[in-house]
Amino acid sequence: MKAPVPSRRRARWFAVATMAVLVALATGAWLYVRGALPAPVPPAAGPFSYTDYAQALSHVRPSGDLDFEGLRRDRAVLERFVASLAAVSPHRKPELFPSPEDGLAYWINAYNALVLLQLVERYPNGVDASWFGRFYWGRTWPVGGERLTLYALEQRILLGEYADPRVHFALFRGTRGGPRLDGAPYQPEFLDAQLNDASRQYVGDARNVKLEDKTVRLAHLFEDQKQDFLNALPEGRGGNVLQFVWAFLPDTCEERPGCDTRGDLDRACGPDLDKCRIAFVHEDTSLPDAASTAERR
Repeated sequence: MKAPVPSRRRARWFAVATMAVLVALATGAWLYVRGALPAPVPPAAGPFSYTDYAQALSHVRPSGDLDFEGLRRDRAVLERFVASLAAVSPHRKPELFPSPEDGLAYWINAYNALVLLQLVERYPNGVDASWFGRFYWGRTWPVGGERLTLYALEQRILLGEYADPRVHFALFRGTRGGPRLDGAPYQPEFLDAQLNDASRQYVGDARNVKLEDKTVRLAHLFEDQKQDFLNALPEGRGGNVLQFVWAFLPDTCEERPGCDTRGDLDRACGPDLDKCRIAFVHEDTSLPDAASTAERR
């Protein structure tokens, strides 16, 4: 008769097996969130283009709010564009995206289209209906042979490979208080101008930058991504995020009466912009729904 395995040995092996399972789960979760898992690559349905995406964006109002009724009618074109991302990307087909502008325009458009489709699918719920930011990391999409979360697309690719802080103002995050969705796709030949426009639009919005006496109220985006903005400053400009803000404020308020200008910031905060206190304010995370805007009027 065999002697029974000592209970201490069984407990040790159980602990080792449990630890191995936990490590495997943690590794899988990390690979999932970071977008390091492979995805099948279907054959391309035709030449890659932004035509379908442009049609979906025709439902963006000048205010940045979305006509979800129209978007839902045009859902097929948005889904068709998202499906085309599975077959083609700058990683998978670099010959189709020969310049950095080609690649960056693709990834910005991909990110914004995936946010848009997820909002259409969840409507009338928005980003704030998902717990712990799950909207951005809880789902993956096949993109050029990679299975990407929105988090992976932003952190690993858009910011990791391109490091242009203006991208923060071009990424639509599905909220009314975040950067607005443009009514046209980003195009490589106009990308620099489009990124500057997105930056000026965001900084020129009083919800994101507001001077009150000696206090500058800034959207939390400037705190969350502060290091990216500081890294973009020329040497010798110091470590003040207001230097970056100043670069995109308007010189006059002809188009936006009552806005804050570069001169206003200079007069209030001094030539080094170090005389003002910065207060960070939370953004409005509600859904940018044109229908809800109309109801409030």
